[in-house]
Amino acid sequence: MLSPVLFVCTGNTCRSVMAEGIFKKNAPGLKASSAGTAANPSYRIFGVLEEILDKEGIPCKNHVSTQVTKEILADAVLVLCMEDRHADYIREKFPFASGKVFLLSEYAGEKGEIPDPIGSGKEFYRKTFDTISALVIKIIRQPGGKRNV
Repeated sequence: MLSPVLFVCTGNTCRSVMAEGIFKKNAPGLKASSAGTAANPSYRIFGVLEEILDKEGIPCKNHVSTQVTKEILADAVLVLCMEDRHADYIREKFPFASGKVFLLSEYAGEKGEIPDPIGSGKEFYRKTFDTISALVIKIIRQPGGKRNV
């Protein structure tokens, strides 16, 4: 298995945080981190997501929103993005990382982007968590090939 894995979304307060937590919980001993294409250290995880992560046994209290950087990308073996625009941003700004950048869904053998739950209700956050969880677990369990992290 390859690691570390970097999960990327926009603000690094929802989707990438979920993916990182799910990965760490289900693949102990492997490294994962998360970042955003428009992150800011003043951004915090919203209460509804804190509730969901707490219920799932995924710690998030000390999370700080982190911007994607050259150094963070250099440390990652695999970069999994939530939307095409995240992957495009990384490929444009950091061409050296292009070969290791994929959509989370595509890397799991599925299609489509994962919509941002920011501003949505608890049900949409829960649906987003469940979608990301299924994809991350599928990646962890996939035998062989480029899709085996």
